[in-house]
Amino acid sequence: MKILIANTLYHPDSVGGAEVSTRILAEGLAKAGMEVCVVCATGTGVDRRSELNGVKVYHLRSVNLYWPHQPKNHSRVAKLMWHAIDLHNVVMARKLRAIIAREKPDVINTSNLSCLSIDIWRVARNAGVPIVHTARDYYLMCPGSTMFSNEKACKRQCGVCAFYAGPKKAASARVDVAVGVSQFVLQKHLDNGFFAGASRTAVINNCYVPLGDAPAQRPRRYGGGPVRLGLLGRVSPEKGLEIVLDQLLGDDTIDWTLAIGGTGDPDYMASLQNKYRDPRVEFLGRVKAADFLNAIDILLVPSIWNEPFGRVTVEAYSHGVPVVGANTGGIPEVIEPDSHLIFDIEKPHTVIEKIRDAIELLKCASVHDRLLNHAKSFSPATMVDAYIDVYQSAMKKAV
Repeated sequence: MKILIANTLYHPDSVGGAEVSTRILAEGLAKAGMEVCVVCATGTGVDRRSELNGVKVYHLRSVNLYWPHQPKNHSRVAKLMWHAIDLHNVVMARKLRAIIAREKPDVINTSNLSCLSIDIWRVARNAGVPIVHTARDYYLMCPGSTMFSNEKACKRQCGVCAFYAGPKKAASARVDVAVGVSQFVLQKHLDNGFFAGASRTAVINNCYVPLGDAPAQRPRRYGGGPVRLGLLGRVSPEKGLEIVLDQLLGDDTIDWTLAIGGTGDPDYMASLQNKYRDPRVEFLGRVKAADFLNAIDILLVPSIWNEPFGRVTVEAYSHGVPVVGANTGGIPEVIEPDSHLIFDIEKPHTVIEKIRDAIELLKCASVHDRLLNHAKSFSPATMVDAYIDVYQSAMKKAV
């Protein structure tokens, strides 16, 4: 089987979990004996081809008003024009058509399509190649890909989003199999009329990245005293850090310290450090995930926005660390079901209750093994096998 994967970015260009998952999938498929090529966009140089770990990669120079993955402000008009061009980018479509004609894949798996254009679906359909699409975020429904505005998760599309989503919705009818990285993100698209022509839908979770240092060989972490809480990842308003800090600093029933691993906008970071001056709160900046997870007792994932998946939760479980997560997006689907450590983002005080429950859970001798076993259900091999199954479904429909 020959598979062409299309995603906005690919290693070494990476801004988030989509790129990590795409690389794991591509290399996992190659190891499973599939012939794999990836097409991605780049903001520098010229069109080029490379090979990495058995995967052929086409890097296509983006053709639009600007490259969006650079830290530069653009006017509202420029942004609107950029997205209008991105909808049906005829230059990128011509490049994609040439690659599909050259590679002749058995199936095309599209993912994030910003900078590449949804025209790849039309090109693939005209070439008679079945299409599997993976919804990793809300790009098809929201130009910003997050459905998050005014410090709140959007319950519905605004007028601008609906305007840009219309052509994408119509084009998505060409998709043969629609996949979501969580039931939440898949259902969000289905409820809004996407993938009307799909013969099958499926949920295939992202997988964790093995971080090394086998946690099963370490002694249990927590033995009383201040519980070591941690937040790991990008530091930005939608991640809910301020909700946690407000609740912890207003509570006197838990003995705690809080480590914050990650970076964000410098002005926002400075405002947080100024607002929450407390010796129990430590901003560590950029950290190695494995070292960070080895140093905490409980991970907190208090996202305000609807995280499509939340890879850091599974990474914590792969180190035997319990997770207290918000009831937003796909996070509840990833939380280990027997731990019941999900708090209500609309009732912020409930995060304190769940931290207490997590502390009690740490006293159970078997908890770390249980969490490690839960992490195994999100292994790379499990994800790769699930994708091979949906590729075969798409190919059967095309026969």
